[in-house]
Amino acid sequence: MIQFYKPTLKRRDMDSVLQTMVNEKIGPGERAKAFVQLFCDTVKATSGVAFRTYPECLAQALRLMGAQKGTRVAVSPLSPAVYRDVIHSVGAEMVMVDINRDNGCVDEALIAQSDADILLLYENYGTLPAKYNEQTTFVESCDFSGLKVIEDISESIGSHVKDELCAGSVGQIVVCAFEEDSVVSAAGGAVMAVRGEYVNSLRGRRPSKYLRMPDMNAALGMVQLANLAENSEKRRDILKVFQQSLSKTRYKQYGLNLLDLEPNASGFAIQLDSKPDETVKFAAKYDVPVQMAFSDCLIKDYEGDPFENVPVAASFYYRAVGFPLYTFLRPSEIESISKVIAHLP
Repeated sequence: MIQFYKPTLKRRDMDSVLQTMVNEKIGPGERAKAFVQLFCDTVKATSGVAFRTYPECLAQALRLMGAQKGTRVAVSPLSPAVYRDVIHSVGAEMVMVDINRDNGCVDEALIAQSDADILLLYENYGTLPAKYNEQTTFVESCDFSGLKVIEDISESIGSHVKDELCAGSVGQIVVCAFEEDSVVSAAGGAVMAVRGEYVNSLRGRRPSKYLRMPDMNAALGMVQLANLAENSEKRRDILKVFQQSLSKTRYKQYGLNLLDLEPNASGFAIQLDSKPDETVKFAAKYDVPVQMAFSDCLIKDYEGDPFENVPVAASFYYRAVGFPLYTFLRPSEIESISKVIAHLP
């Protein structure tokens, strides 16, 4: 059977790690600093720091924004489940805000009604918080003015709409995970980049060596990040094949769907109108693995009926499925997946 996911690891990636070992510099050091600078250049931020773990990175970002007891942090219900623990760890209150069906991100109109202090913005499957302005015929960013924004681009890094909007351009603080199954992998860890008023604040709050990313991970992350555009292009080529197959069905792809969008193609998810189990079994007949698209999101531990308060997100949680999409898919595997998509029950 086709593997659901394979990290984009090549020999040149491992050579960078081996060279770091040869130099006998494997703890937090110069490679980590260089990796942070490359990430800051990518998202056009001023300064940053790399952490050993993604949850610690999120917690430090919240603290840097002043999150404490009584602070209300707005999140999409489709954000990673770890958000709940992280927000509570800093004493803040989590507020779930339903998503906009057109772009898959939190609905800007509902955010304005949430009375939140901070928006922890997660961008699933390479989507962006953008909208089409019919009057100007331009794509523009959603309006989150009045809120402090931490933008989590773990799944959207590299996505952009021409030169008008790119992943990492919305938040005053930008965070990104670099786990094994992330778009860019450092085999673990995360980076926080800051701009504006938070630059000086970060300089006065440098974490200890026990919290910072080791050079071995940073060495791998640097090579992967440098090849982000190349790998995204390969995934987009595969995505176009899947989209063509999907056009033969009654289903739609999850996320932002604009002609000017250049997604990073970090994944491919669609919302069904039937039981996902039927699709999973159908695909398995042809050795194609299909998984629930949002199996580890905040809704899974939702208290009560999510359809009452976050109906759009709930509909995706219970009905959306994901298909394999990574650079190492062979032509025969792409063809098999494409055929399954075109004949979905």
